[in-house]
Amino acid sequence: MGNQSMKTLNASNTHPIVLIRGLLREQRHWGDFLNQLITQFPNRQIICVDLAGNGKRHKLQSPNNIPAMVQDLRIKLHLKLTTDTPVDLIALSMGGMIAISWMTLFPAEIRSAILMNTSVRPLSPFYQRLNWRQYLTIVRMLLSQSEQQETLIFNMTSNQPIQAKVIENWTQWKNECPITAKNAFNQLYASAMFRFTDKPKQPVMLLGSSNDRLVSHQCSKALSKHAEWPLISHSTAGHDLTLDEPEWVSKQAAAFYARLPK
Repeated sequence: MGNQSMKTLNASNTHPIVLIRGLLREQRHWGDFLNQLITQFPNRQIICVDLAGNGKRHKLQSPNNIPAMVQDLRIKLHLKLTTDTPVDLIALSMGGMIAISWMTLFPAEIRSAILMNTSVRPLSPFYQRLNWRQYLTIVRMLLSQSEQQETLIFNMTSNQPIQAKVIENWTQWKNECPITAKNAFNQLYASAMFRFTDKPKQPVMLLGSSNDRLVSHQCSKALSKHAEWPLISHSTAGHDLTLDEPEWVSKQAAAFYARLPK
């Protein structure tokens, strides 16, 4: 990206907000959270980026490592930016790993990051990074048809009662933009192998779910302790914080940005 390659369509010094989803998800899965952000920050550019292999880019091959995912998303982001100022990242789960890598590899491009329910090696063991109690459910999901798959994913990532409309939308999106077995494997492998090495220097806030049933809340606590990043926990939400508590996450983001240097 860099100052020479970024588009500068206005003189505003406002920092764009860039949203990065997690494993096997696309930008439409942000749901109502995107509307909350648009309402909260009407004067800021808000950009959703899909990883190669997901969403409308489902026919492309997903990278099999996190740094390559960073490179992929940088290219897509360059096409959407309307300012050359560093961006604020909001990232969920695997998206948090991408954000950490991005901040480390290209620090001048990122002003800050909000990381939700993410986990990293070697700070957390594999059975916390993917709750061992969900292994059988994951096998069932892989063997199920689209609607049943999305219902199982909802039950793993949300602590809300089943929402028929959400399942209907997710199933439609899955059928429209199917993720290949190869791309699913590449994303799983990249997530499993990502390691936290150098601590990024940008301001970071962690948001976690105390009752996360997919990734142990201990992972957020371990990352917070090791990196000395503040952690704010929600007591009832599931792994997908932005699905269960979109307004809460948006308000936490507003408070975080208010504390950052302009």
